[in-house]
Amino acid sequence: MSVYLIRHAQSAFNAVHDPLKPDPMIFDAPITELGEVQAYQARRQVEKLDIKAIIVSPFTRTLQTAQLIFGNRVTLQVNADVREQLCNSCDVGSTPHELSRKFPNLNFGHLPERWWYEGEKDHRGISVEPEEVLMERANIFARYLKQENIQSTAIVSHGNFIRALTGIKPKNCEIIQFDPH
Repeated sequence: MSVYLIRHAQSAFNAVHDPLKPDPMIFDAPITELGEVQAYQARRQVEKLDIKAIIVSPFTRTLQTAQLIFGNRVTLQVNADVREQLCNSCDVGSTPHELSRKFPNLNFGHLPERWWYEGEKDHRGISVEPEEVLMERANIFARYLKQENIQSTAIVSHGNFIRALTGIKPKNCEIIQFDPH
């Protein structure tokens, strides 16, 4: 019994982002057709695992990925603590009301109106989350996993958040076994 960290499938932002070019300004990016293929491939992998619970970030790309991988067999627990580090436009989320319209079968009522990082804005109008803030959030979440003895759980999250937990920056839909103890 274990915890599995799964990075979301390729998003529209991932598909076009070039670090040497300006941010393409794709907010709360959905997954692409390639992302759908990646999620279905991951589905075959997770079918072999003993997963009884799913924690998912409230970004559109993670919610879509989790739904494609797990379907309706396990209830998705939406948790903003596993969100991506806010670095680019794609890391600015949608409000709970907007998410409820896109994903009517999920509960977003526990989320604040703005559940992503909020701080001083840069030239793009984006509040970049400092690395130390991300690391503290990841450490708090890891302590929660230990204290609650979370097992048989998949966490559908993001590259930088998974890196903060494990030191590994995963590829899209890569599955990493994680021992919070």
